[in-house]
Amino acid sequence: MNILITGITGRVGANVAKFFLDKGHNVTGLVWPNDKQSEKMSLIGAKIIEGDLSDFHDVMKASKNQEIIFHLGAAFQSGGPFTPNQYFDINVKGTFNILESALRYKNEIKHLIIASSDATVFKYPPNGMKNSIKEDSLPQNITDWYGYSKILTENMANRFYYAEKLPVTIIRFAMVWGAGEILSFNQFYTSHFIDQFSKDVDLKNKTIFRKLNHLLSEGKELIIACDKNGRPWKKHVMDIRDIIQAFEKVIGIKKTFGETYQIAGKYPFTWDEVIPYIGSKTNKSHCRVELPINPTFYEFNLTKSFNDFNYLPEWDVKMMIDDAVRFSESQKGSVIPTVYKTN
Repeated sequence: MNILITGITGRVGANVAKFFLDKGHNVTGLVWPNDKQSEKMSLIGAKIIEGDLSDFHDVMKASKNQEIIFHLGAAFQSGGPFTPNQYFDINVKGTFNILESALRYKNEIKHLIIASSDATVFKYPPNGMKNSIKEDSLPQNITDWYGYSKILTENMANRFYYAEKLPVTIIRFAMVWGAGEILSFNQFYTSHFIDQFSKDVDLKNKTIFRKLNHLLSEGKELIIACDKNGRPWKKHVMDIRDIIQAFEKVIGIKKTFGETYQIAGKYPFTWDEVIPYIGSKTNKSHCRVELPINPTFYEFNLTKSFNDFNYLPEWDVKMMIDDAVRFSESQKGSVIPTVYKTN
């Protein structure tokens, strides 16, 4: 198959490209001019077309003769900062250009898969999420520019399916961790919450701020974050390799056209499960603290993706930690790192 990947030099895109190249497919990436991570493509052997997602001519050029498009290119929070104009130009206009190009080449395009995000819904109420989150559980009322731009892209994709019968599928990612990244997640560290509470100008939380500073001074680098009732936080994330599995399985499945799917890892995890495990692998001590803020406490319901294209995630959090430790020790692994450094 001829496959186009936008965002091919990113955390997910490079690994998706390598997988399909290894399977014998022809992979092309649409890459920003002067993208510093373009050297990843020489590493894996993908063809590059330089261009701008917000330029329809560039997108049309890249889409010609393609059969499958994975639209991963986007401006997102950790890659910025981006202005509202940039979020609109890259995410919204860029996605429109991909959709319109796919429509122009409708006789060639067999399937367009658009990457979206769980950032389109609000998952942090005062007492956490009571039920697992399905694709239609929560209203899409996010107003930050990243999440809102993704809501607009989903709506456009749906329009192109219903109005034009374009074979398009939306895949929402949970938070994605690449090579070694789980070990540096800020909410696992006491120092992160010290920094957060230090910005409380009214000093409402000065007691917890002092407590956290004291715990860190005692060497408690890691933290089992708990809600006000002592319940450990809970989160549902995913490994890049499970995204690849989802992409391989969803291609060409007609019942997925015009549908939206949430994907995530094998299981959610709780802080009291993961923090001692990280500590045992990194020789770091931990504390357990009830935090007076809205907790992270949610998990996803993956029934729809399992039923429609047999999505069965393989990577749980302990597997990800073990893999991250190996990567941190050797800087080698099966996942291409987000930032590729030449020797």
